Amino acid sequence: MASRFTIKLPRKKPVTGVFEIIKKSARSEWLDEETTKNLSKKLMEEFKPREGWFEVERYPIHSKFVFASVHILYNEDQNEFEYFVNEPPLDEEDKKLVKEIVKKLEFYPVSPQEIGDKFGTLRKKVNKILDDFRIKKEGADYYKILYHIVKKTILYDRITPLMFDPNLEDISCNGAGIPIYVFHRKYTNLRTNIAFEDESELDSF
Repeated sequence: MASRFTIKLPRKKPVTGVFEIIKKSARSEWLDEETTKNLSKKLMEEFKPREGWFEVERYPIHSKFVFASVHILYNEDQNEFEYFVNEPPLDEEDKKLVKEIVKKLEFYPVSPQEIGDKFGTLRKKVNKILDDFRIKKEGADYYKILYHIVKKTILYDRITPLMFDPNLEDISCNGAGIPIYVFHRKYTNLRTNIAFEDESELDSF
């Protein structure tokens, strides 16, 4: 039987320039919420809808560890709205690197003293892996990698930005390869640009 889920949320009232503000940041620094807010706004401002779609509304999504933007798009020919999540971009090489680091994390033990600070501990382990394998990632390149690793390990994987959007009341997935749907306070049911690629990934989630 195909995996599926629904999450009920509590009711609440080529992008290159986007990372210029953290270009020289050191690995030892956490990005504060003001910085992630600015990053989200930059992502939002630099987003361009694909052909045939135009933007109805946009807004940033951010927290201490999350920076993304949401774009409500409309296609006149299809008479359809879409909820589009725009996140820090990764090229194919960096996508592979994120997957490899997530796998390698299983072999880096955590001491009892480290358990209380899961975000700090995760970053420490990621830094150790990068150093052990002599992979040079600093500044903006480092934080893009770290964002996607945090998503895949201690946050909510593909649906992380959705979980931080106060405008959503419901998130539904009807199986692998099928777009996730959300219930938006203003636009009601919307298809997203997010899907789990295969059954094993969805089962793991």
